[in-house]
Amino acid sequence: MNPTALKTVGTDGFERISIQNSFLRCEYMPGLGGKISSISDVRTKREWLWRHPRMAYAVVPSTANYVSTADTGGWDECFPTVGACQYPADPWLGAFLADHGELWCQTPQTQLIQEGTAIVIATSWQGINLPYTFERRLRIDDSAQLTLDYCVTNRGNAPLHWIWCAHPLMAIEPGMAVNTPEGTVFFRQDASGTLMSEPADAIHPTSDITLDLRVLPERTSGYGVKLYSDVLPRGWVELRAHDGAMAMEWNVREIPQLAIWFNAGAWSADGGTPYYNMGIEPAIGVYDPLSDAYTKTDTYATLAPGQQRRWQVRVRIDAQTKGA
Repeated sequence: MNPTALKTVGTDGFERISIQNSFLRCEYMPGLGGKISSISDVRTKREWLWRHPRMAYAVVPSTANYVSTADTGGWDECFPTVGACQYPADPWLGAFLADHGELWCQTPQTQLIQEGTAIVIATSWQGINLPYTFERRLRIDDSAQLTLDYCVTNRGNAPLHWIWCAHPLMAIEPGMAVNTPEGTVFFRQDASGTLMSEPADAIHPTSDITLDLRVLPERTSGYGVKLYSDVLPRGWVELRAHDGAMAMEWNVREIPQLAIWFNAGAWSADGGTPYYNMGIEPAIGVYDPLSDAYTKTDTYATLAPGQQRRWQVRVRIDAQTKGA
C-alpha cells in the first residue's frame, strides 16, 4: 500500500498531518515545533512514542522551560543546544539558548510533498538568537521505514558552534531491551559533573544499583540516568518489545554519538506520578549544554559562514504478529 496523507485539526486546535501505509502510521504537528507526535505499527497497534498523561499541548515562548511547559512527549529536535545555556564564543558570546534548543517553540515552515509514491514532510526552522537555518525532510514510502534527512546552514558571518540530538521519548514496558553495537561505552555524570565511562550492560544510576539496558526494569524502580556514548563502533540502536522492534540506523561518521535518558519512576516535572519513559537520541555532541560541550570536549560541531552539514537517520518498524 502506497502511503496516504491526511490533514486534521484536533479538539485542542492543533493541526495534525498523518501519513500511513501498510506498516506504519506517523503523525506530525507543525504548530508544536514540528513535533512527530506518533509513530505506530498498524499491524500490532503498538505506539512507539510516549505521550505525557497530564500535560496538554500548548504554544509557549522560547524563554520557557521545556521540561515544565512543553515536555509532552513525541519526537522533537534539540538544536543548537540541549540544555539551556549562554552561547560560549564570540561574536554571539552570552546569547541565550533555550532549554532543549530553539526549534520546539517555533511554528516552522512546513511543506507536504509527493515524490513518486513517497510522501515527504519538509520542515524548516530559523535561528532565534543565532543565525542558522535547520531543515528536516521526513520521508515515508511503501515500506516499514521512515527516513529523516537533516541539513543545517550557517547564515552568519562567523563560525557557528552547535550540538544536536533527536529527542524521541519512547513508550517503554518492563522487560523491553535496548540493544546497541557491541563495544558501546556510555558516560554518565557523577555528582561533580565529571563523565564516568561504563559498559552498556552495567550502568550505575546509583552507586549501589547496576542497570542492564537489555532488560528494562519495573516502572516503580525509582531511578533515572542520562547517558552519553563515546564514538559508536557502528551507527544503530534498537528498542525491542515482545511483538516487534523500533530500530534507528545512521552513518557514524555523520552522527558519532548516542544519548539515552532513562526514567523508571524517578521523577516528573508536574509533581504527578513519576514518568516511565526513555529518550533514545542519536546525537552530535556530548553534554546537554552547548557551553559544556564547547569548554570541556571537542565533540561539538562547527560550521564556517555559509557552510552546510547534512546527516540522515532511518527508523525501521519491525513487527512480530500472531502466527508469524
